[in-house]
Amino acid sequence: MSNRLRGFLVLLISLLWLPRPSANAQGNTGALLSALDVQAFPLVQAYLEVHDAQGNFVHGLTADQVVMIEDGNPRPVAVLRELTAGSQVVIAINPGPSFAIRNNKAISRYDLIKEALRKWALSRMGSNIDDLSLLITKGPAASHTSDPEKWLSALESEQIDARTAVQDLDTLFRAVSLASDPTPRPGMSRAVIFITPPPEGQIDQSLESLAAQAREQQIAIYVWLVSSSGAFVTQSAQQLRSLSEATGGKTLNFTGEEALPSLEEYLAPLRYIYTLEYESAVSTSGAHQVIAQIQAAEASIETPVRSFEIELQPPVPAFVSPPLQIQRDLTPPKEQQKSANAPEDVAPHTQQQTIQVVFDFPDGRMRPLVYSALLVNGSVVAENTQPPFDRFLWDLSAYESDSVQRLQVQARDKLGLTGVSVEIPVQVIVRRPEQNALSSFQRSLPILAALAALSAGAVLLLVLVVGGKLRPRTLRAARQRRKYDPVTQPVQIRAEPPAARRSNWTNRFQWPGKAAAPKAEAYLNPIPDSDQEDTLPPIPISDEEIILGSDPGSASLVFDDASVEALHARLLRLQDGSYRLADMGSVAGTWINYTPVSKEGARLEHGDLIHIGRIGFRFTLRKPLSKRKPVIVTQPLPQSPLEEKTE
Repeated sequence: MSNRLRGFLVLLISLLWLPRPSANAQGNTGALLSALDVQAFPLVQAYLEVHDAQGNFVHGLTADQVVMIEDGNPRPVAVLRELTAGSQVVIAINPGPSFAIRNNKAISRYDLIKEALRKWALSRMGSNIDDLSLLITKGPAASHTSDPEKWLSALESEQIDARTAVQDLDTLFRAVSLASDPTPRPGMSRAVIFITPPPEGQIDQSLESLAAQAREQQIAIYVWLVSSSGAFVTQSAQQLRSLSEATGGKTLNFTGEEALPSLEEYLAPLRYIYTLEYESAVSTSGAHQVIAQIQAAEASIETPVRSFEIELQPPVPAFVSPPLQIQRDLTPPKEQQKSANAPEDVAPHTQQQTIQVVFDFPDGRMRPLVYSALLVNGSVVAENTQPPFDRFLWDLSAYESDSVQRLQVQARDKLGLTGVSVEIPVQVIVRRPEQNALSSFQRSLPILAALAALSAGAVLLLVLVVGGKLRPRTLRAARQRRKYDPVTQPVQIRAEPPAARRSNWTNRFQWPGKAAAPKAEAYLNPIPDSDQEDTLPPIPISDEEIILGSDPGSASLVFDDASVEALHARLLRLQDGSYRLADMGSVAGTWINYTPVSKEGARLEHGDLIHIGRIGFRFTLRKPLSKRKPVIVTQPLPQSPLEEKTE
């Protein structure tokens, strides 16, 4: 076979394998959803790119042309805006000997490439919308500049002799890493223009990891292969072509005879993007998938599946300064007077009590509420289906006697998540009206009326008998005859003589009785468990020192409970009349208002909540001088059976 024929066959095979210069990896119409943001949840924000079959950006879409498919359920798009965000571009040049080949006008391929890049940079003068970078193997570089003039200065300072240049694919890896840097503005696209001769032989570096990194950062890699026609079918050239297609870029084969396209053909479609917002219907934590469906003029387009992670927790209600005691007054309104010695922590006489709460969202995502309810002993007594959701009116008319009621609040947010507060005990005290002579006489009127009627009847009967209107002689005669009948006469039984009656002068004498014990200055009011009586008598504190424990031989107050140590805690009365509670090294601990107490002890104040192991008390003073002020916090309340805010 002659050399001319062999050359013709090689040229024919090259033409058959030669791809089109304008081949686009996107191929058909496509769209991409990116940068899903759930910071304003349930509002979800994202960016949307839509391109036609030629790779051009599709302008003019409206919100009604886009539907979000979230976990398989359609959600309408509330906002769709088109932005000109710009692009972050890295031009990476990898010179080689093939760059030095000249055309019939004695102009090298390298000079043609640099002239095309120079013209493009001059066309962008005055625009700062793009972020530009330049990498040249063994040459100058420019990183992240918005000024095309600075970028052009770096290109023109290049003085590499392409005939002796050594190819290095590390420039491509550096370019992808540089393009992965954070963009100056949200929504900017990323692209790499890699200008290189086809590497000789097989590429040693693995391009799969590079393609994965580019896809993750949404970097489109455009490859310009600079060589003769026969080099475009090598294995290394095919590897670079596959890399470009995998990242959504294009591949251009340049022999020096073709007219190079302007970079604007690549970058103009990348500068535009849509930003969209939709309201999510997600109500559970975890990963969720979303797809965008676009009804464009050419066809229906669907983006690849994207996922977002979110953590959702139900709202947590908390009571604001809950009352320790509520006094319900049964006295009529005209007679109501507040008792002078009523405790300060007892709410005023009322038939309704206002309960105020606040709501916290542990996941940090504030959401509207749709329902709240006040529960007393597990039953709903008040509920809100409209704002305000943080206030309740508790009707006390059903309580006729003293009792302890357990309050809890339930809340449901817009996502359907329901949370409940901790349970707090509130003592309801019923105050009845004082007894007086007038009220007693009024209650006795029915009895007096009946007695008056009986008396009138007796007087009338007596008048009738005395006046001869009634003659009970027949009855008297029958009784007279029965008196002498020995058969019908009853047997007379002699009655015992009555006992001698003592004079009652001793009863009128004022005998000296036992001296009354002095009143205690402090009390421990037991807080009953669910299986105990609602009202337990308070324990007076009259000694200077009281040992609380489970050992009958050593403790002053003995508690039969597994959580109480033999010698558990010490209660002391100080010289100034105050009280101090100290732990004695117990396992379950001693607590004041849910705060552990050390062996040194802590000062007690009127109304403090005490726990000796699992046994709870309310510490009260007979003559309180002050009380501890509650503190309102915005953090989630601890999950405990009782709660008390302390300073």
